[in-house]
Amino acid sequence: MSREVGLRARWEAAARLLAHHRDVLDGRPFDVGGPSALVARGWTPYLLALDDRSLAALEVHGHDATWPNDAPDTLRALAAEARAVCAVPSLASPNDTLGARAPKRLETPRKRAQIDAFARLVVPLAASATRVVDVGSGHGHLTRDIAERIAVPVLGLERDLTLAGRARELSPRASPLFAVTDVLHDGLLLSAGDCVIGLHACGELGDAMVESVAARGAASLALVGCCLQKRRASSRRPLCGYAPPSFGEALDLPKSLLGLSNLTARDDGVEATRTENLAARERRLALHRLLTEAVGELRLGAEIDGLNRRAAHRDLASLVGRAFTVRRLAPPAAEAIEEAARWASAAHARSRRLSLPRSMLARVLEVFVLLDRALYLEDLGLAVAIGTLFPASVSARNLALLASRT
Repeated sequence: MSREVGLRARWEAAARLLAHHRDVLDGRPFDVGGPSALVARGWTPYLLALDDRSLAALEVHGHDATWPNDAPDTLRALAAEARAVCAVPSLASPNDTLGARAPKRLETPRKRAQIDAFARLVVPLAASATRVVDVGSGHGHLTRDIAERIAVPVLGLERDLTLAGRARELSPRASPLFAVTDVLHDGLLLSAGDCVIGLHACGELGDAMVESVAARGAASLALVGCCLQKRRASSRRPLCGYAPPSFGEALDLPKSLLGLSNLTARDDGVEATRTENLAARERRLALHRLLTEAVGELRLGAEIDGLNRRAAHRDLASLVGRAFTVRRLAPPAAEAIEEAARWASAAHARSRRLSLPRSMLARVLEVFVLLDRALYLEDLGLAVAIGTLFPASVSARNLALLASRT
């Protein structure tokens, strides 16, 4: 899809793809016999026959993967559509050198690279602003960086009192200022001259920023979203209010589907390698089976309740011991743990293969939300640009939205 294609056409292409394959998204790889959507399309035998090397390549490359020639035609067509929808332009300058400066205190190299790339977009956008408002400012790394680059006042908004306190300690200058507020609860008070920014504004917060900029007449917006599933409502409906009747409720996306956009199978994960992440998921499957046998039916994901999510990166016996202790249950015998591990190994191998079509649509979900926010603002008369801001190796959540009053 060329970059000349308009936002509405892009939105429609993404919406159509999601609507036509909503049953694929709704299916679960652990359904008895395989997800009905895959069975109906005739994909299940092919997916289950994939060798480990082909599986790994398809997982790592996601929507950009090249499917083998012997894959079902309809599966290859889905892959081609997903690639086209996700082919957004790059907003980074070809001459950008990410991470050229040294990290500051409490700033990781990845965070530094993200801030540098984002700041290069924000500074020209804020040139005519009377104030820059950084929503979800955290430790204030981005807020301080922007304040050092421009002459207008900069305000960081953060709901966590501790984080805001640390940001103030790290900010000796008059600008930026930091205020403690929960934007989702208290609202976002903006003025006409404000440039509103958010680097990795989670879920509902990104939507709130877009709607507040539109409603309050703010001058401009720069946003990189993430964690689309983080919202108070159980699902997300399109902001732009436009959908063909044939789509029905397919674009009312529940949190469980929005969370797919956060999954990544890259070799260089942010906190762990791909191999480590896959092993952790297998351990969690084994733990889920053991807990189900002990307490009855349990939703997937609940096995880790009460534990740090990193607990699954320890050995299985330690994970099981901690999880059973948290629930005040007697731990299972070593033989039961070994049997659960064997079952999980086979179940995980099967689920990875049956998850491929669903995972292929994960980036499509993220692009659709980006396009929906952009089209909403464009329909209200703002000039809008979208695209990737930095490589996935810096952060997989790299889709940026820029908007300004014309």
